[in-house]
Amino acid sequence: MDLPKFPLEKIFYFAAGIIPGFVALLIFQLAVPGSFVWFFTLGFLGYRTKLSLILLTAFIIGNSMTTFLNALLGAAGGAYGTWSAQRQTYKPPHSFDIAPWRDQRWRVLLRKRLGPQAPNDTLLLREELFNLRRESISFLPEAQRPSALADLNRERIESEMDDGKWAQWYDQYHYVILARRPRWDVQAYVQHGLSFNLETAAVYALVSTLLVPSLRHWWCIVPASMWTLILVGQQYTSVVHLQRQMVNAYRADRIPITRPGNRESPKRPRIVRTIQTT
Repeated sequence: MDLPKFPLEKIFYFAAGIIPGFVALLIFQLAVPGSFVWFFTLGFLGYRTKLSLILLTAFIIGNSMTTFLNALLGAAGGAYGTWSAQRQTYKPPHSFDIAPWRDQRWRVLLRKRLGPQAPNDTLLLREELFNLRRESISFLPEAQRPSALADLNRERIESEMDDGKWAQWYDQYHYVILARRPRWDVQAYVQHGLSFNLETAAVYALVSTLLVPSLRHWWCIVPASMWTLILVGQQYTSVVHLQRQMVNAYRADRIPITRPGNRESPKRPRIVRTIQTT
């Protein structure tokens, strides 16, 4: 078996789910003393069977807790992303004078990947050209002006719609690059699995202090609070870092580069290699 290709993250992540599950069982025992006495007094079960059942129960409960916490964090991150997106001023794609999704090399690669689903490769009808063509319509006969003006407006709308579709594909692949996680080694997999399950157990223990008086001790509250703060800090840092990275990349790809002695030229798209290898 090829060890680097084995899903080590899933093994350590799910196996470490025993930690929050065991903490949940322990807290339940403190809340309701003697609740598991009947289980340990069963004579027809050996100690190995009892231990296996305890581990299996802790495994199921712990992974359920981590799944719920993951969903809760995802919902919170989505709400924060929506709130932050609403604060930003929307600027339609066709309003940018220079944009990387209009690069012909990038469009050729994307058309090869999408096939028939690729947007129409049309040139954006800019405001200056639109005004010139609209003024030239005035030189046509009176009977031909309405139809010519309607065709011009339709051409402009279609070009803006096509430009917006190219921009959506560009942003999608750009997000793939920004959200790409670096390859982890075995130590990183183990650290991620243990840390998140310990953070899940800490959150559960901290919430349980509101209902279980026997947990209201400094040696229980302080470690749980520390792990909870680490979890909040990690999530906040990752969301802010990804959002800042996306905003900076969005601005950088839309700001023209001015070189001495040359005219303004668009920045070379960064996602050409991603389309080739995705």
